[in-house]
Amino acid sequence: MKHGLTYLFATSAVFLSACGGGDSGGGDSGGGEQPVAKVSLQLASEQVSLQLSQGDALPLTVSGTWSGSNLGASQVFVKLYDQNNQYISPVVSAALSGNSFSLDTQLNIDLQVGQYTPTLTLVACKDASCTSLYPDSQEALTLQLDVAKVPEWQTHQANAAHNGYVPVLLNTNNFAKLWEWQRAPSSEPIGGINAPVGGNGEVYLSTDVYFGDAAVIALDELTGKENWRLSFGNVPALNPPAINDDTLFIATSGHQDTKVWAIDRALGKLKFQTNFSSQWGHYLAPTVYDDKVYQTGGYYGGFTYAFDINDGVQAWSQSPGTSWGMDTPAVDANHVYVHSGNELTVFDKNTGDKLSTIQDLFGNSNYDYHGSPVIGTEGRVMAYSGGAFSGRASSNAEHFEDRVISSFDVVKKEYRWASRFTYKTFFATHNGVVYAGKNNPASLDAIDEDTGEVLWSWVAPTTQDTSFHRNVVVTKNLLFVSTNAHVYAIDLQTREQVWSYDEPGTLAITDNRILLLATGAQESDGRLIAFDLRAN
Repeated sequence: MKHGLTYLFATSAVFLSACGGGDSGGGDSGGGEQPVAKVSLQLASEQVSLQLSQGDALPLTVSGTWSGSNLGASQVFVKLYDQNNQYISPVVSAALSGNSFSLDTQLNIDLQVGQYTPTLTLVACKDASCTSLYPDSQEALTLQLDVAKVPEWQTHQANAAHNGYVPVLLNTNNFAKLWEWQRAPSSEPIGGINAPVGGNGEVYLSTDVYFGDAAVIALDELTGKENWRLSFGNVPALNPPAINDDTLFIATSGHQDTKVWAIDRALGKLKFQTNFSSQWGHYLAPTVYDDKVYQTGGYYGGFTYAFDINDGVQAWSQSPGTSWGMDTPAVDANHVYVHSGNELTVFDKNTGDKLSTIQDLFGNSNYDYHGSPVIGTEGRVMAYSGGAFSGRASSNAEHFEDRVISSFDVVKKEYRWASRFTYKTFFATHNGVVYAGKNNPASLDAIDEDTGEVLWSWVAPTTQDTSFHRNVVVTKNLLFVSTNAHVYAIDLQTREQVWSYDEPGTLAITDNRILLLATGAQESDGRLIAFDLRAN
């Protein structure tokens, strides 16, 4: 099975074939008019379709063959351009030798979301600056471009599928640190922050507290300047936030303080609060999908709640299915998925009706879950088997246990496979491959989503890197992972390190290609660092 571990966005190739013969004659040997030098190009295809995300510097390669007549000692160059340099960077080949050529360029990163049909022009030139052209050599190529919006980092592991995938193409030559933010000191014993979310120019974080001053804070994405702050006062626990287009959702927990709060993203003002049940639970970020926000809870665990995003009215609640805490549902167009540590349960997204339960062969329900189901391809859902323990009354503290990854077929309602090794990180998956960090032995593994077999592994380059932590994030061409000592970016094609930073922590990438690092391998130290990943 081919998994496309090379660049899936694909360098787009347009192939040309020569037309006409290689006849060097055609003139009057009797000393008449000098024959005209000509070069002939012919497009094998008049149209190329490309899909990209806004801001992708997508490579474009035009390759082919050529033929000429009456050239003598003249050189031949080939130029590719569009009329206003709006869609590609113009490019000219070196002087051609043989009968083939290749032109490499890239699409403009400033293209806005939408569909475009530009015409590119290919011409044969007599000089490297293309001031003089061979007559009648011009050919046209029509591009069909579909430029998609990059999604915000909305919740635990990016989205409602919790797959850790951000559909962007990144150029590592431009990574730069933007700013650093620090939670102010207080008497509150934890002092950390929860996993951040971000989009549309803002980053949102919450203070992790144990009966402390709980607040959710909005920062400017490019400067780190605080835009607004909303305080909850002294509460037992404040959990990580989640966002949709206009609202931030966040849960406080601990007996009578257990609520989901909805906050206007633009103004930082409360829209509503709605109660659910919990004893002393801590949770991952809620999951937002369409018109509902989904939250796990229950006084003794085990419950899943669905609330209307506009007014907080409870649409449904269902039990059993979840653990004691530190979990969140995964949601797709029709279903809600939860894992108790012992089994995967599937609910109807709209009604809450329980549709199926699949036993986890390696499961247990001894502790909080510390994770979520991850929606893969072709009816597959992956999840860690069994609960885990952090030893802390904290929603940002990492668990101790390494666990196997289990795969479930939710269409056939059956258990599929368990990973050969045990893993620690919140894993990511894209294009049929699961990426997870393990610590015995320590490596980042690429796992076949279909079979559970390890396809390839990456080992961190220094002796300081003894273990993997927190979460994995994958893009179209790079993978980001944290060890105990560094954050690394790994090229998916070469499987080599292309960037690193000498602090570990929890990772997120916003729609504007800003990498967020909440520092701390096993628990937050209260800092957030932002890096600019844009190709500008």
